[in-house]
Amino acid sequence: MNHLLTCTTEELALMVSVAGFPDVAKGIAETAIGDKSENEWLAIMEATSHQLMMKRMWDPALEEKGEIPLSHETMKFIEKYVHSGRMLRCSNAPQQSALMLHHYEDEEWLMHIIDRDIIHEFAMIRSNQVSEVIRDYYGIEFPQFAGEHRFALTDEAFDQLSNQDKVETVKNQSKFTEAEKTSFSLFIEDLQTFNWTLFNISNFSMSLKEDEMYLENILFFLPSKHGIWISEYTEDEHTPVYIHLAEQKEWQDMLDGIGSLVTLQV
Repeated sequence: MNHLLTCTTEELALMVSVAGFPDVAKGIAETAIGDKSENEWLAIMEATSHQLMMKRMWDPALEEKGEIPLSHETMKFIEKYVHSGRMLRCSNAPQQSALMLHHYEDEEWLMHIIDRDIIHEFAMIRSNQVSEVIRDYYGIEFPQFAGEHRFALTDEAFDQLSNQDKVETVKNQSKFTEAEKTSFSLFIEDLQTFNWTLFNISNFSMSLKEDEMYLENILFFLPSKHGIWISEYTEDEHTPVYIHLAEQKEWQDMLDGIGSLVTLQV
């Protein structure tokens, strides 16, 4: 793993803006600091440029000449980052962080960890490291696998699980067997532990011409002390969302599959 850069959201937004991508920079900044007036934005960027000077990443001599005050290496990094045609996003809401993996070029990927929408850390990895990086990022371990547990839900019921007040409604309206009721109860215990939020790994392709992202597939999962809850869509007309408790090997096999898939898609 080759470390490239650690910066704040404001620093990243400023570098992206002066590199010629103001719309992308605005999106980066507004995610963390909200909508600002033009005067507020200019004040923030001026202060941020001073921070970059201290890091020797902003050349005031070039700025005085009306040139872009960033090094050639920084410009290349930003252009590759902005123009990436594929991205994996791994959410971790309880830790207030996210892991983004952007395709860089050939077999290289840009690892981008965002901490509380404040700190951004970038490093280069190879395509064969993707599954390992995701595994290490989540660090999911459990003392003992609890065995076979599974149940299925409607799309509506699955969406309602993010609302604690809807849990009893989902349970009462679902036609669970006794075994499925037990599985559902275990799942709800784990969901409550993570404040009613599922984790997810999303696979996006980006269109440079249209400046849009397209979600190609998404995996929802939930760590547990008993295993790893994994959801998948089936062709069942009534209850297409199938959720089951997986063991460590299945989780690793799934991550290996994600790594192989994104490599083939590039």
